[in-house]
Amino acid sequence: MASLRFDLVFSYWIYVWYILYAFQITGYSPKFPLVLGLFDNIIILIMMILHGKSSETIFYFIVLNTFIKVVPLYYLRNEKIRMKDIYFTICLFATFIIWLYINKQSLTGNAKLIYNSLLYGKNNTPFMALLQQIRQKYKNV
Repeated sequence: MASLRFDLVFSYWIYVWYILYAFQITGYSPKFPLVLGLFDNIIILIMMILHGKSSETIFYFIVLNTFIKVVPLYYLRNEKIRMKDIYFTICLFATFIIWLYINKQSLTGNAKLIYNSLLYGKNNTPFMALLQQIRQKYKNV
C-alpha cells in the first residue's frame, strides 16, 4: 500500500500553520491543536512501546514529533489559548475533512491507516515512508 501524502495528515497542516504564525502571516495561534496533537502522540508512543516496536521506529517517531510539535510548543509557551484560536482550529479541521472527502479519503480511514502504520510497522505515514525509502536506497549502496 502506498503511503499517505503529506496533505492528508492533519499534523502537517498544523505545522504549516505554525510556520505561518511564526512568520506573522496569521494572527491565529496553533498552540491549541499542538497541545492536543502532542497528547495524542504521547498515547501513540505508549501504544508503540506496548506493541514492542523497534527502538529505531520509536526514535524516529520521537524525533519527528519533537520537531513538529514540541519545538513549536516551546516557541509558543508564553501564549494563551484564545477562543478565536479554538474556532480557527475547528474551521481548519472542517476544511481538512472536506479536503479528505475531495481526495476520496475518510477521517476514520486515515486515522486507522496512521495508527496501524505506526503500531504494526507498515511505514504508511509520509515521514516513516521517506525514511524507509532512504534506508533502502543506501542499504543497497
